[in-house]
Amino acid sequence: MASESNERPDWFWELAVAMNAAFKGLLGSMGESGHICASVEPTPGEVDIESGWEATVDRLSELVGPHVVNGDVVVVADKVTSAGLGRVGPRKVLADPDPKTVPAHRLPEIAAAWSETLGYRVTDQHLLLADEFGTDRATLGTDEPNLRAAEIAAAVQRDHGVVVDVIISDTDTGLDTRTPIIGTLTIGATPIGATAGVNLYEAMRCAVAAEFARGHGRRIPAVVCRPAKRRADRPRVGAERGYPGFLDASREGALTHA
Repeated sequence: MASESNERPDWFWELAVAMNAAFKGLLGSMGESGHICASVEPTPGEVDIESGWEATVDRLSELVGPHVVNGDVVVVADKVTSAGLGRVGPRKVLADPDPKTVPAHRLPEIAAAWSETLGYRVTDQHLLLADEFGTDRATLGTDEPNLRAAEIAAAVQRDHGVVVDVIISDTDTGLDTRTPIIGTLTIGATPIGATAGVNLYEAMRCAVAAEFARGHGRRIPAVVCRPAKRRADRPRVGAERGYPGFLDASREGALTHA
């Protein structure tokens, strides 16, 4: 169905936004973009995720603190936050069956079984985020990504007096099972949670930029995205998103500014 403002269908704009976010995110990782991510600064370091969530938040704040200024966007890897929350299970999560190889309608049933086995809530979204953790374990996705992003932002403000937005992102997009994780198409990486100072399009740009900067084995738990001056002073930077759980396109006013 076409939107009221133009004759193009909604799917066209979803695809256009996702494609543009991916390409602009790639340029941002090279320091050749603008808007919400003009450049990036990776913050390598170890996070002792075995010490629990509060210690994880404190360490992330410590790592990004020397690099951030007001209005920056900090992108944190989902594997770091999910492990810090203790959302870890056996490697069997990835193989019995592999969540990426089953029809979407089976995911809720499998998620319910793992919830019972592990003793904490696992949804189909969490299963799609499941990833290898060491040699014999797997992470199962951040429980409440919007909330956890706000907690990290609050810690950065508390420790360093700097107001930033925080995004929690993952490489998975849901395309394997044709179930977009946040209810709209994402390419290259998915922002699964964020504070209120970025819209979905901006979150997607930063997630992709951070993914290129982070790579696969560089041990970079967080990436700082530096916006262009025109987007550094945004309303509601660092504030809670306004709804719980994952980012959800159906609960946003729009993917972009209109």
